[in-house]
Amino acid sequence: MLIRDLFRLSFHNLLLHKVRSTLTSLGVIFGVGSVIAMLSISEGAKQTALAQIEAMGIDKIIVFAEKPPPTSRESSDQGSVSESYGLTERDFGHINKMDNIDRITPLRNARKRILRGLRPLDLKLVGVGQSFLEDSASTLVRGRWFAPADFKNATNVCVIGSEVKRKMFTLGKTNIVGGTLRVEGQVYRIVGIIENDIGTQYPGIGSPNDLICIPMVTSNALFGNYAITREGRSTQISIIDYDLFIVRVLDIMHIDDTSKRIISYLQKAHSENKDWGLLVPLDLLKQKEQTQNIFTIVMGSIAGISLIVGGIGIMNIMLASVYERRKEIGTRRALGAQKLDILFQFLIETVFLTSLGGVLGIMLGLGIASLITYYTGMPTVYLWWSVVLSLLISSLVGVVFGTYPAWKAAQQNPIDVLRSE
Repeated sequence: MLIRDLFRLSFHNLLLHKVRSTLTSLGVIFGVGSVIAMLSISEGAKQTALAQIEAMGIDKIIVFAEKPPPTSRESSDQGSVSESYGLTERDFGHINKMDNIDRITPLRNARKRILRGLRPLDLKLVGVGQSFLEDSASTLVRGRWFAPADFKNATNVCVIGSEVKRKMFTLGKTNIVGGTLRVEGQVYRIVGIIENDIGTQYPGIGSPNDLICIPMVTSNALFGNYAITREGRSTQISIIDYDLFIVRVLDIMHIDDTSKRIISYLQKAHSENKDWGLLVPLDLLKQKEQTQNIFTIVMGSIAGISLIVGGIGIMNIMLASVYERRKEIGTRRALGAQKLDILFQFLIETVFLTSLGGVLGIMLGLGIASLITYYTGMPTVYLWWSVVLSLLISSLVGVVFGTYPAWKAAQQNPIDVLRSE
């Protein structure tokens, strides 16, 4: 029998039983749809997490201050408590002289309360080095960055993040650059606005979008290395030179050795207190990639189980179809159809159903992923290989789970079948 005749006959039989054909495909449709949706969600989460780590810079080492646990005296809620911790000027000078160090961008949180009216805002006034704009991978959206003269003369100027603009100024106000901003009695002239749209986050500092940046020399001139905070009846005086170093290396091939040298130095220089921490974004990137790859495999495997369940359902329905169509099979065999003709007819039907289910499942999966992004804001990423692989697997499911029912149909004895009918 010609192949085209087999295809024509198979499609004719499927159209005669539309409801059964649709129910047969449902398992594959939902199986493929779940694979596509789950892999898209997993890949979106993976790329978001990796982008946030990569935003800190794979050619950088992040050294940050950590507040040590309070002593019994410091835990008292009365009086004035003074503490000294964190990164020092000596640390800056020593690390800056190490091999493979290009430059260090220091940051210092002034620990000032920032208010809009009487409402406190989750923003920070931070003294920064001149290279902070570049090293934080932020962009200047309006105005200018600090000029060398601002650092030389310790001028009262500031550059604000995009979230500072949104939270501190009324919507639609256009004359922000050139205006002024007041923080605890100090007035700063706004010279620029920056934005970081790749999710850069620094320990203890946060996003550049939430910062009011002033030149480090201005911060030193106004506040020194003292920061006074009040909690209840307790006054906390923190003595800290720097909260964060963004250490840029010359050669990332040797970044691991450089980070080990920094750790070794800090362990000796801060032997009394563990008041520092260190992050290597490149190492975090590699670890996160491995973790996310495992997560993707697990999610794909779980979703793949539904394809197997769908395949078993198809096999059961096709076996029932063989029993129901015994008269048709017997008649065709009596008219001269060979066993291979019967086998290929049922196999074509099964593969067509699973392939069609695969196409519809892909559309369902892409639709689910788009809805998740639309309603939750969670990014989803479509992988072309997952789409192709799902379609191939759905066709393979038809071959694997359709072979036995097709073989069973081909083995029917036409005399026995017609006699029973």
